[in-house]
Amino acid sequence: MRNKLIVCLALLITSTFMNAQTSSGGTSFDENTKIVNIGVAFGGYYYRYNRGFGYSYRITPAINLSYEQALKKKAGPGYIGLGAYFGFQHASLQYDDYYYKGNKYYYRHSWNYMLISARGAYHADALNFEEGEVYFGATIGLRFQTYRFESNSLDPDKNLYELRGRSIYPSSSLFVGGRWYFVPKVALFGEIGYGYSYPYLTAGVSFKL
Repeated sequence: MRNKLIVCLALLITSTFMNAQTSSGGTSFDENTKIVNIGVAFGGYYYRYNRGFGYSYRITPAINLSYEQALKKKAGPGYIGLGAYFGFQHASLQYDDYYYKGNKYYYRHSWNYMLISARGAYHADALNFEEGEVYFGATIGLRFQTYRFESNSLDPDKNLYELRGRSIYPSSSLFVGGRWYFVPKVALFGEIGYGYSYPYLTAGVSFKL
């Protein structure tokens, strides 16, 4: 599944770049641009879970919201956009243990992840055209993590199975993305990211304010 998503996002970014080469003029990102992105991201799970009989691991796609606004002055052959990023993701790990007379006992670990980051991107003139663009950038911020442990086991020492950890972690990433406007102020976008605490693949819709 992840490989297919990588291919789809790579095709979006590549097709955006090819369109840039044939564009007749105009840009989609300039000194007046303000953009809100709503996306769904895959990957970026933080706990290296167990594999084997009795274990089940589930993770939701990360829902994310970001905002970007251009600086008024150009930076070389392009514009810099600055803004903020917020993401949320839930994961759970459960171990099912079967005991005498078919009674079933479980040990369930649940995490909620919230990512808050500053975000910056560079929009080069050569990759910026009227119907879309290719851009690249970085994020830096913090990941906030909550944890919950549940079990119906009769073991008096069941709490020893809790997976303890910190609640705040640093976060940083690099990313490259592409955006295509299918109507004047609404675009599809895709990003491929690399870094700590950042979803690898993101796809969604951009709204120009």
